[in-house]
Amino acid sequence: MKRERARRKRVRSHSMYGGYMGQEKSIWSRFYEGFEEWTAGLLLFTGLTLIMINVTLRYVWGMPESILDEFSVYFVVWGTFVGMSVALRTNHHIKVDMFYDMMPMRIKRYVSIFAHSLSFAFCVFYTYFGFLLVQDYYVTGQGSTDSQFPLWIVYFVMPVSGIMFGARFIQKLLFLFRDGGRSWSDEMEKGAIV
Repeated sequence: MKRERARRKRVRSHSMYGGYMGQEKSIWSRFYEGFEEWTAGLLLFTGLTLIMINVTLRYVWGMPESILDEFSVYFVVWGTFVGMSVALRTNHHIKVDMFYDMMPMRIKRYVSIFAHSLSFAFCVFYTYFGFLLVQDYYVTGQGSTDSQFPLWIVYFVMPVSGIMFGARFIQKLLFLFRDGGRSWSDEMEKGAIV
């Protein structure tokens, strides 16, 4: 009984690292999922807290700080970019699926393979050009307007988030190809959004 409860705690209904529906996840996958969620959450929380502090400074004491505006934007953008891979993992990203839902299961699999492959290709380009942008800002030593904070640090989130997002697309593709698509088909029949 205790062993069964412990097993249920380790298993989630839908997860890319180590399993779908009833399969246990590895320690690495649980750590990485927690890292993604906590990092995105803390960055967003920090950015929104800075906004609240600046609004209070502006309307209560009449002394707004431009540096708080600058860093609040950085933190919210960083949190959003890191959160993209969390949204993909949990299938909370934006997608148009009206026609997809009307397709037969076999066609859905091929459409999913095409969509995930195209999305991964986008991540490769996004990451590559993100690295080029970071390198350019690093070499030129450009800083932000208000605080002169190094812009290469600000834009470093682009290649990092591209790698994180790309890893999730690779996981989705691997799941689509696992055992000839039977696992994916079984999950779709159970009602999972894969």
